[in-house]
Amino acid sequence: MFQAAQEGERIQYAGLYKKAQYCLTKGVEFIQIDLESVSEFKEPDLKENMEKIKRMGIEFGIHSETRAFGVEIAELDSAIETDYKFGHERLREILDKSGDIGSKYVLIHASESEPFLLLERHMQPTLLVDFFGNPLRDFLKENSVLLEWLIGGKVDDISEKIYNKWITKEPKDRKKITENDIKDAFKSPDFIWRELFNGVNLADYMRRMIVDNLSHREINMGKTYEEMTPEEQETMNKIIKGVIRTDLNEALTRFLDFIQSRSLHYGPERIAYYIVAKYMEMNKDKEKLWNNIINSNINYFAKVENKTRDEWLKSKNIKDLTVEDDNFRLHSYIWVSAVSAKYIWGHLNQEKNQGINKGKYPDFKPILKKYKMPLVLETPMSHRGIEEWLRMPNPTQFYYLVKEIGPEYIQMAFDLEHMLSVRLDPEKVIDSMPEDSGKYTMVIHAGYPATLSPAHIPIPLGSEQHVYLYKMYHKLWKKGMGKENPCYLVFERGGGQDPIQQSIIALRKIVEYLEKDVKPEDLSKYPDFFGIAIGEIASPERQLSIITEHARDPLRGLIVIPEETHTSLGRAALEKGKRPEEWKKEELR
Repeated sequence: MFQAAQEGERIQYAGLYKKAQYCLTKGVEFIQIDLESVSEFKEPDLKENMEKIKRMGIEFGIHSETRAFGVEIAELDSAIETDYKFGHERLREILDKSGDIGSKYVLIHASESEPFLLLERHMQPTLLVDFFGNPLRDFLKENSVLLEWLIGGKVDDISEKIYNKWITKEPKDRKKITENDIKDAFKSPDFIWRELFNGVNLADYMRRMIVDNLSHREINMGKTYEEMTPEEQETMNKIIKGVIRTDLNEALTRFLDFIQSRSLHYGPERIAYYIVAKYMEMNKDKEKLWNNIINSNINYFAKVENKTRDEWLKSKNIKDLTVEDDNFRLHSYIWVSAVSAKYIWGHLNQEKNQGINKGKYPDFKPILKKYKMPLVLETPMSHRGIEEWLRMPNPTQFYYLVKEIGPEYIQMAFDLEHMLSVRLDPEKVIDSMPEDSGKYTMVIHAGYPATLSPAHIPIPLGSEQHVYLYKMYHKLWKKGMGKENPCYLVFERGGGQDPIQQSIIALRKIVEYLEKDVKPEDLSKYPDFFGIAIGEIASPERQLSIITEHARDPLRGLIVIPEETHTSLGRAALEKGKRPEEWKKEELR
């Protein structure tokens, strides 16, 4: 708010306490305070001052730092070690400080990380970590099945298969062994190896190593392979067999070194996401996040396109829900959110970390439990042109994360403006969510449902936007919102001379009629919802009286006889030189 305010009014928002004071005359019971810098917690006497706010009957929550405020923050779903470390440490400090001053929640944007599809054009260090913050290299070594997946099996088995491809060829053709020959011997995820070998897959890399070694030895011997004696060829075959095994091991070592390097490359974070995705896929019986989020994403997009699940998958030519299926992998919005959620899950489950960094990242849960203050996830905003490419934007994805971590530690926020701005259809999202999803909705960011975020436009009382918001919130109400647990309905103000206008009244009407459980289609029976009540200026009775009183106004000035307008006394007044306006004033005295 300090940055958004006009120069003359910034003094009112210089710090958390000043921001909280803004609401005191607005007729509300709760205020959400934007944390624009973690240094705001250093404000003198902050805790004592926030107690004054609470004694006035005002509760508050903290909206944590976000790139929308212009803050360069590290995201919880980052697989880059530096980001993981600083993101965890900074959020832990914010949670602790917020709980200490009495905040009811700390809200963060779920993921403002660089969109997965854009990573290939951004330089990053290749020091990668798993979802617990342990080196990705160690994670692979501990999960040997993932290493086997990377190279297509066990090193000895693959070496033997490649060698058999070599030896079964005619001697004159052995030097012409092809990439496809080697691919027939094993299957590896080419999309990962191309990142390491600059566009070359593992099979072609192995072919080059074999041919290059053979050519080098031919030069040393002064003869081609075909010119060698059978005994020399047999010796050469044994050398090639050793070369295959050695080069395969070296490729694996090179890969493990690569993902633990500080050198810069284009988007190496994608490798970590691919590996964690495969880990979740391999363990999908216990990895509920993988199954639930992927299935919910497919169901949502099918609903948006008015197709069945099978029709939608067929239209995208997706045959199998695995990262090895090219079309599944390339439609990254289906599965990237599951990996993103897993990284956030890791930050909130550090007590389960048994890796090398066990204890390095203190768990958030004790803080959240101590202050009874959950972490709340909100749909983030997006830059123009990449609206639908965010890693984890859909509240349904938050729901399954809440179920995995626990509602006492994490909750959801709904912001229809943000959802619309990232091309999510709020109605279809809510309709596709489980029936108890409203129970875990702790915060509603209410505002004019604009598609150009952040608009934060006031809500006109009785407007179409007012009715639309009620319709959406009623759907959440039917799914449990605000019934068992508190839900805070927050209007996020924008700029301008009067950034609130009728919004607080409009929201009070929404709450009143939600608690009456009035269906949206029945609102027309209740003029009061639209700000029209008996005795008030906009009531039907007052309006009818005004209409009757002014019914003949359209005829004014059209009657020929002056007495019809001014009366006879009015004519007399005119003859004495008085203007009609003067006569009217005297008439009313």
